[in-house]
Amino acid sequence: MPTRGFSLVEILVVIAIVGVLGALLAPALARAVESAEQAACASNLHQLAAALQSYLKDNDGWFFPLRTNRPDGVLWYYGFESSSSTSAPEGSRTLDRTRARLYPYLDSRRATVEICPAFNYGGAYKPKYNEKWWTYGVNYELTGTTKARNVSEVRGRDAARTVIMADAAQVNTWQAPASSTNPLVEEWFYVQPGARMVQFRHGGMANVLMADWHVEACQPAQNSYHPLLPQARIGYLDTKKYVFKPKT
Repeated sequence: MPTRGFSLVEILVVIAIVGVLGALLAPALARAVESAEQAACASNLHQLAAALQSYLKDNDGWFFPLRTNRPDGVLWYYGFESSSSTSAPEGSRTLDRTRARLYPYLDSRRATVEICPAFNYGGAYKPKYNEKWWTYGVNYELTGTTKARNVSEVRGRDAARTVIMADAAQVNTWQAPASSTNPLVEEWFYVQPGARMVQFRHGGMANVLMADWHVEACQPAQNSYHPLLPQARIGYLDTKKYVFKPKT
């Protein structure tokens, strides 16, 4: 008895059904991936928080400065950069991350907790170093350029809304290959009140580590996205809701 195969019409109907199902499932899958990335990012910040708490304990509560100039280069809080590297072209600079302030307090076998899985390394990305380096910005008001502050300055109820670290990035328009007509996104390492350095890369939200050590998903201040590259979702937090500078 001859077997009957599918007719062309039946095959087209099946393809159409599969296409419709795919279109229906795609948004749900995209949301699932986005949620997973946000959860992994929050886990990164929790691990950095644990490392920072150990650092503060060993240093009598004092935060590290953003940078320390040395005869042989610059000790950034996220690693050491030699003098020859600081003058090298963007994208070819080198960084010794084993000399980062928090490196001794992190599991050396860890995944790179300093890299948010939602940071987009494609498209309008401008590298600074010859490798991925840092996607979380520490609060500038706690670290400063050379003089850091003490964690004891963060008091009472303010701790729950005082920023320690946040998802960070910056729109670069002044270092080649970036320009005002070709704005590019780069990783960034600190955040400031009213400065477009927080990246709301989790569906319009940014993960923020607060001074009571909880991680919170925060919305941007209204109309704060960088006007030259709004799709990158780089803006700032509402300073009426969140604290940067501790009261003294």
